[in-house]
Amino acid sequence: MGLLSDDHVYSYSQLNSFDECRYGFYLQRIEGMEEQASNAFAERGSLIHDLLDQWAKKKITKEQMLEEYERRYSEEVITAWPRVLAAKGYAKKAYENGIEFLENFDEFEGYEVISAEEKFKINLPLSIGGTRPFIGIIDMLLREKKTGDLIICDHKSKSLQSFKKEEDEMYRQQLLYSTYLKEKYGDYPARLMFHLFNENGVKPERLFSIEQYNETLDWATKQIVGIEECSVIDWLVCKEKPDYFCWNICSARKLCPNGVQPDFKSKKKTEEYEGYKDNLF
Repeated sequence: MGLLSDDHVYSYSQLNSFDECRYGFYLQRIEGMEEQASNAFAERGSLIHDLLDQWAKKKITKEQMLEEYERRYSEEVITAWPRVLAAKGYAKKAYENGIEFLENFDEFEGYEVISAEEKFKINLPLSIGGTRPFIGIIDMLLREKKTGDLIICDHKSKSLQSFKKEEDEMYRQQLLYSTYLKEKYGDYPARLMFHLFNENGVKPERLFSIEQYNETLDWATKQIVGIEECSVIDWLVCKEKPDYFCWNICSARKLCPNGVQPDFKSKKKTEEYEGYKDNLF
């Protein structure tokens, strides 16, 4: 198990973040840093996630979602937006984008909400044999009224452009979560869906594929083996080239030398940095 405790429990975010930055993984998952740095993207996303969860559980109506968004926004989205984006009016655009989404929210017409924010813990099978404890939260489990199809749905703040760039990787999470549905319902979901609230609620989806599921188990196994084989030296290495994620998104950025954003002197570097906004709205 390397530096991990014997009772370590995995999650999709852990497996995914292992490739992003091993030092960040070490600080958050092994060292267990007490204070994680927040960011405005996550704060806004968490607010909209919570409103969608309350709606799905019939605690609030569509109209109340909009009222709550307007009331809670200034109380919960409190971290400054990255300065390049803020200078271009992104803070106002992000707020107004949420209002537009909630005003046009289609309430998943044609679908029945089976559950929302369903937490689970399973023994994830490894492709090399054996299992590992694995936890997750399914944003919404839906059943299409017309076909009876069972669908895993995940709310995301990504733009459609960004989603398409990472589509295959994005579906890994839902494919792993399908293991839980197989255990609970005796079958895998028929379809996997994303709900992109920055894109006014567009819902890209794909059919469940046992081939892709097995490929994802292979990927998860590779990640877990890699994590468990890391030595102290392997963990204590920052990303060679710090980037936008290091400076503005990473929860460990206050404890990492890569978290200090440089002052860009060249026009080329500034354009590369600003280019991140193309993956937002």
